[in-house]
Amino acid sequence: MSADKSLPTPDPLAAPAAAAQAWRIDPDRLRAALTGSARGWALGVVDETGSTNADLTLACRNAPWTEFATLRLAYRQTAGRGRQGRPWQGQAGLTFSVALPLPLAPSQLSGLSLAVGLALAEALGDCDARLGAAVGLKWPNDLQIDGRKLAGILIESVPAGPQRVWAVVGIGLNLVRDAQMEAALGRSLAGVTEFLPGCDPTVLMAAVLNRLAVMREDFLAQGFAPMAPRWSARDAYRDQPVRLLHDGRVQAEGLARGVDGDGHLLLETRSGLERISSGEVSLRLAEKGADKAADKGAGA
Repeated sequence: MSADKSLPTPDPLAAPAAAAQAWRIDPDRLRAALTGSARGWALGVVDETGSTNADLTLACRNAPWTEFATLRLAYRQTAGRGRQGRPWQGQAGLTFSVALPLPLAPSQLSGLSLAVGLALAEALGDCDARLGAAVGLKWPNDLQIDGRKLAGILIESVPAGPQRVWAVVGIGLNLVRDAQMEAALGRSLAGVTEFLPGCDPTVLMAAVLNRLAVMREDFLAQGFAPMAPRWSARDAYRDQPVRLLHDGRVQAEGLARGVDGDGHLLLETRSGLERISSGEVSLRLAEKGADKAADKGAGA
C-alpha cells in the first residue's frame, strides 16, 4: 500500500479555524522521528475521507502481503464509525487508522485492542510524563482522564490467508475539549492540550507510531499476557462497582478486578469471578449506569 506524497490545502471545516493550520502533520519530520520497525511503514495523510478504517480495510483486501504497516490519517472524516458500528462524531483531534500485518490467525487477536490502548497511553507519557500519569484505560478500548474520554479505538480484521491477518486499528485522539461536542454527547471530554498547550501533532504522532511498532512486535512474540499487569495498573475502573450493558440493558454487575492475559474483563460477582469478553457489551460505573454517550466519542 503506497502512501500519499503530498498534503492538500487545509479544509477549514475540518477543525476550528485557528487549529486547522496548527494541527497539521509534517510528513518529513514524522518520517525522521520514527524508530525501529516503524521506519519502514507507509505514511498517508489526506485532508478528508469517509473513514480511514474503511479506506484501509478496502486496501488490505487488494494489497499484497507485507511486513510493514500503513498509516492513513485524515483531518476530517465524514463517515467515521465507532465501536459496534455506531456513527462516530469527530472533533478537533488526530483521527487515523493503522493497518498492522500480523502473521496470526484471527482467533489469536484476543487482547489486541487493550494492547493498542496501552501503547497509546504510554506514547502520551513519552510526550509528557504528567499527561501519561493522568491517563486511565477503560475496558476494552477507551482512554480517559478523570472519567472524561480522551481517545477511542476501533479494530477490524481482514484475513489475508493462513496465519495472516490485517488488523486495521482506528484511533481518535482528542487534542482539545470542544464545548459543542460535549453538549452533543451529553458528557465531558478531555484533550491533550490540557496538559500540552503547545502540542506538536507531528511529535505526538511519531510517539504513537513508535509505540505501536513495539507493541506489534511484543504481541507477535507473546500476545497480550505480559502487558496485562501494565494495563491493569492503568485501569480506570479497577475495584469499582460496574455494570455491563447490552442494548441499554444490564447484563451483569459486580466489581471490576482488572483483566486477564487474554484481555477479558475480570468481574467479581455474587457467584464468583467471571471473565467477560468484549463482544457487544459496554462497561459503565454502577453509579453512572445511565451514561448513554460513552461510546460516541473518539474513533476512526
